Amino acid sequence: MATRAQVKASIRRYLGTDTDDPLYGDQTAGVSAQLDPLVQEVVDSLVGEIHETNPGYLSKTQVLAADTPATGHLYSLATQSVPITDFAKWLEVRFDNEDGAVLVEARLEELRVAGSGYFAFTGVDEAAVLQTSKDTTPANPIFLRYGFWPADLASDSSTIGGIPKRYIDVIALEALFVFGVGGESRWPEELRERWKNRRAALFAHIQRRGVQPARTRLHEGAGAYL
Repeated sequence: MATRAQVKASIRRYLGTDTDDPLYGDQTAGVSAQLDPLVQEVVDSLVGEIHETNPGYLSKTQVLAADTPATGHLYSLATQSVPITDFAKWLEVRFDNEDGAVLVEARLEELRVAGSGYFAFTGVDEAAVLQTSKDTTPANPIFLRYGFWPADLASDSSTIGGIPKRYIDVIALEALFVFGVGGESRWPEELRERWKNRRAALFAHIQRRGVQPARTRLHEGAGAYL
């Protein structure tokens, strides 16, 4: 996996500068490390688009326990026995395990009258809570398949998750809007074209990882596909 340091080195090559640059250099006394948060912002942006392009690409599973045994309808992700703090979006919600009956998402204000087998999510990603409908069996174990955010980049040695290594240059190219910081310079057209082409290649790779035509699911229970 590529590291933040490798991506920053690529950005500087495109910018035609080095680590001693007052604006784009590494952090030392009196020098800001502008590229550090920039790389994180670009990674977050690309991963967010990956979740929309292919929701199952970055996914995990876990069985949830209710906050209150026997009577609870709330399942706080951050307080599970294995805390879930990287939640991005739900992909599949079932009773008990991966073979259990499917629960259906409903709006929060409808849960009270929705009947059995419905759920809603509330809260920000880092502290999301799954709530089941009033008529759903309380404290029933819930199987959750979810899209996740890769770990933040804490240092230059941190590896970049969620983006294939062969497309790591897309992060550096995506970051080149820094050419326009302060309105003092323009993004070279050659690099702009390179960015467009590589970005398109990344998402084509993410979207289709095999040779079969993509299928559209019409209904969970019907088993009908186009």
